[in-house]
Amino acid sequence: MRLKIDYQERQLNSLFDTVSNIKDNEEIKSHLTRYLCIRTSGYLESVIKSLVEAYVEKSCPQPTQNFINSKVKRVTNLDEKKLTKFLESFSKQWSEYFEIEVSEREKSSLNSVISNRNQIAHGVSVSLNYSNMKQYYDDLKNIVEVLKNIIIKKDYKPKAKK
Repeated sequence: MRLKIDYQERQLNSLFDTVSNIKDNEEIKSHLTRYLCIRTSGYLESVIKSLVEAYVEKSCPQPTQNFINSKVKRVTNLDEKKLTKFLESFSKQWSEYFEIEVSEREKSSLNSVISNRNQIAHGVSVSLNYSNMKQYYDDLKNIVEVLKNIIIKKDYKPKAKK
């Protein structure tokens, strides 16, 4: 699980670095920024699925693992509200910790990535620039760290509200 998540993050970091170095062609940079949005959304989905898979592997019998993993495979477009409900379906405490640990800006970034991803996927024009997308990605990486703590660490206690 850890290797898959780390590999995807390294790939995405490399893509962000590549796009940031494009200076002379704003149209290409704009298209690649939209691609980064889609990849970032996919990365978050992958992380959540991997974390839940690791959690149920340690704490559930095989039939329960199979059931949960089959349901989690269909989880997509996890904006803040859907992600909070998803976490709550496992544990009220998980959703509460998520609310405590994730800042309003990070939640807004999550919602922006999902909203832009859906619009891009359906052919709707979006006004998304590289610097905003980079901020969204950085915020999502923070959310990923929070999710790792909440889902994987036993006896985890949140810090103060951001």
